[in-house]
Amino acid sequence: MSAAQVESTQVALKAPGALQAFRQAMAGEASTWAYIGKVLVALYLTGWIAMRLGMSSPGTAMITVLVVMNRNTGLVLAKAFYRGLGTVVGCAMAVLIVSLFPQSPVLLVTAMALWGGFCAGGSVWSRGMASYGFVLSGYTVAMIVFPVINHPANIVNSALERTGEVLLGMAVTSVVFDVLWPNRMRAGLRATDDGNLKDFLDFVAGAISGRLQGFEVIEKTQTRVVQGAISFEDMRATAFFDDPILRSRNGQLKLINQHFMAAASRFQALHHHIDRLRRRQQDALVLAVRALLKPLSVMLDDNALRADVPALAQQLRHWNMQLDGGIARQRQQLPQTLQDSFDASALMVRRFGDELHAYVQAKAHMETGKGQLRARAPRLSRVRFTRANDWYAIALAMVRCFTVMLVLSLLWLCSSWNQGGLAVFGMAALVAMSSAAPDPSWVVRRAVIGHTVAPFFALPGFIALALAVDYPTLMLVTLPTMIASLYISTRPRFVVTGLAMNVGILVSWNIGPQFHPSAQAYLDNSLTLIVGAFIAMGVFMLVPGLPGSRQRQRRLLERLRAQVQLAVSAPLPGLLPKFESVSRELFQQVASRTAPGSRASRELFEWALMVHEAGHSAIDLRHDLAEQSLPLTLRRQIEQALTLLGQLYRTPRAQTLRAAKDSVRAALAELSGPQPQALRRVREHLFLLQMTLEDSATVLAAYVKRSRRYQRLKEASHAV
Repeated sequence: MSAAQVESTQVALKAPGALQAFRQAMAGEASTWAYIGKVLVALYLTGWIAMRLGMSSPGTAMITVLVVMNRNTGLVLAKAFYRGLGTVVGCAMAVLIVSLFPQSPVLLVTAMALWGGFCAGGSVWSRGMASYGFVLSGYTVAMIVFPVINHPANIVNSALERTGEVLLGMAVTSVVFDVLWPNRMRAGLRATDDGNLKDFLDFVAGAISGRLQGFEVIEKTQTRVVQGAISFEDMRATAFFDDPILRSRNGQLKLINQHFMAAASRFQALHHHIDRLRRRQQDALVLAVRALLKPLSVMLDDNALRADVPALAQQLRHWNMQLDGGIARQRQQLPQTLQDSFDASALMVRRFGDELHAYVQAKAHMETGKGQLRARAPRLSRVRFTRANDWYAIALAMVRCFTVMLVLSLLWLCSSWNQGGLAVFGMAALVAMSSAAPDPSWVVRRAVIGHTVAPFFALPGFIALALAVDYPTLMLVTLPTMIASLYISTRPRFVVTGLAMNVGILVSWNIGPQFHPSAQAYLDNSLTLIVGAFIAMGVFMLVPGLPGSRQRQRRLLERLRAQVQLAVSAPLPGLLPKFESVSRELFQQVASRTAPGSRASRELFEWALMVHEAGHSAIDLRHDLAEQSLPLTLRRQIEQALTLLGQLYRTPRAQTLRAAKDSVRAALAELSGPQPQALRRVREHLFLLQMTLEDSATVLAAYVKRSRRYQRLKEASHAV
């Protein structure tokens, strides 16, 4: 055998191993390359259509593709919808501003900066894709106005051109991502929903059986439950655009999440109540409550039953039906002095059992597809997830964007910088988009890196553009650069940097209707975008955000406590879902800014427990007032107790705490002796509230003691 034949045989033997190694290296990358392929199809198809239609800036339409792209089809459709809406609103506002101040550039840029600041605040106020719509509406005005600021008569043509380019990119991206290998959110939403149920049932089973011990374990588990509710709501809002089946069941999905939050709050209060009984060394009551919950613990430890949600719902219904008999038996075994406390504890077990069954039953209906769900309780009749906002952060975003946009615009008007408008536009877009992020400074720094690196990535493609004689050759010479840039943006660590780099590359290329690359335009556009990005970074360095500031944490904690005031004063229709959603989001915002396991984290968790417990007690008593015919004296005592409860959590003071305790005792005195069933329920609610207020081991009691000590020191210093 010749040497050539031996060599060819060795290569043939090594080929399968090399092919297998390549396949292993590319394992898990199929979805990534499918995503990159969809982006490239949408990108170049948009550019080709824009050139065929004779649009003045095909690059703008292509940039829209890069901004809208996302792995999930639902997110692409949602971003496209809000981008289109924001663009239309921004174009209309640009025409209005120019028509009001056609000959006054200073007033024009001032009005434009005011609008940009308003939209930056709106992006912080809103959530999800709606925030993106505010951002688009803000910087679209700058994108349209700056090119025609010296020729105001062209504003309508500029607005129509920009709107057409953006809507083209939006439409093509939506169609491509909806047709080519669509990545629907149905499976992800189902997985999140199933994960919420599993985590919650694990939490309940572990807490009842005693497997979950220690504050840190309970805190982490409860935090995961809160995060699950918020994540599910975010995915549900986006999936509305993605799947017609999910769109038709949007109300059912919202109701499931509300039942999930209500069940979690009921169990949270019950678990805290059992801990309180244990601290008071009321072992007989603890054993009686655990006896009521033991069948539930056995049920939840059965993994096969938990896997069958409809069967689990039936078993929970059976347990709830037998609960009254178990409560009666346990009550008879207790001495008379403990029966009132047991009645209140049994009420919490009943409420938790009802909410848990409602949650699992809603899940079972969704899985079996048995018609539309209905709220089982009037308290959930108006299902809506209400968001919590920090108005100081909103005001800061508005002032920051307005001030910097106005100053930079005035400097541009006073200079002869041809591309100054692009710098203002890029800066405004980056500031507005970053303001809505949890950590704006981090986002801006990553974007600066992307914009700085973009011209170097774009340089080989720009040089090759001189060889482009038609659109196919343009695609051919720019394709390697776009593939490399898009692949970088798919890496989790470089998402923001990659997105900024993608946009920066297209801005540097400045693709127009003709294939005539200009070195001057390349340098001007690249440097201008980098300058705008560095200015935005300087803005956040000089006027930092408040993501981790002590003042913001204190304000959010005050707002969390103020939810009790909401529970005692807001209209009852839709109050429970609003209380649940706002309290959970505030808890999540504060928790994200505290170190896990720290003293601040522990105090936050204890405050969240107290707020949920007091808020639910207040809502229960208000429903008693609305649904029952109570004696006038008792009604007044309860109303006074609720008023004092709201004041206590809004401004915790020892005097208010004493007054609230006295008011609850007076209301209970009106209910002494045998009472009908309706009034017994009122007495149980009042008794639970009394136990909460008289617990000396709570964070509320500790806060009141500290404030009282501080007040004494202050009075002593004044006396001296």
